[in-house]
Amino acid sequence: MQNDFTDICCMASSAEALDSYIKQDYCLVILDTQLSDMDSMEILRIMRRSKHTPILLLTNSVSSEGIVELLHAGADTYIEKPLSLEVCVAQANALIQLYIDAEINHNQHKPIVHGSELIISPRYRQVIVDGKPLELTRKEFDLLHCFAKHPGQVLSREQLYDYIWNDEPAVAVDEAVKSLIKKLRKKLASVNKFYIQNTRGVGYRFVLPD
Repeated sequence: MQNDFTDICCMASSAEALDSYIKQDYCLVILDTQLSDMDSMEILRIMRRSKHTPILLLTNSVSSEGIVELLHAGADTYIEKPLSLEVCVAQANALIQLYIDAEINHNQHKPIVHGSELIISPRYRQVIVDGKPLELTRKEFDLLHCFAKHPGQVLSREQLYDYIWNDEPAVAVDEAVKSLIKKLRKKLASVNKFYIQNTRGVGYRFVLPD
């Protein structure tokens, strides 16, 4: 199951496994329910409360009620013994891919938080300034989000246009960006915020007050 991108760590006890699980970041846990030094249900509940890492159980023959209980406790799926190595590898790879996809999605939608002054939520396309929502159009939100993702970095009009207009044909790039920045600045100024600064001859940058 190991490949160029996978490091495998094996633990002989539940206590050791839990300690490593809490301290390290893993993309998959394969848990044998025969570990006898701690109740499997309790291990699952602790792991699930702590992180969203997928958990694959290796079990002996178990009733449908027992499987439901294990899944409710936090397992993502299970394989009964005797194991098929091919099935185990396929299940493990599928869970790892789901985890990676979830992490990518999470990072794309991760909120940008600058204390209580500014919160930008890409998932809900919401901006909170000093505890109050700031109404923005779609492109105004995308512009502010682009700036906030690159604080202090000077961005050219071409870079901003590519980010906001994406695959739309480039038409009057300078004027389109200048007009959008003017509108966003006006809305920010209405709540006494002046985050967007000009860098003469280069572009703009996003600066938060100290």
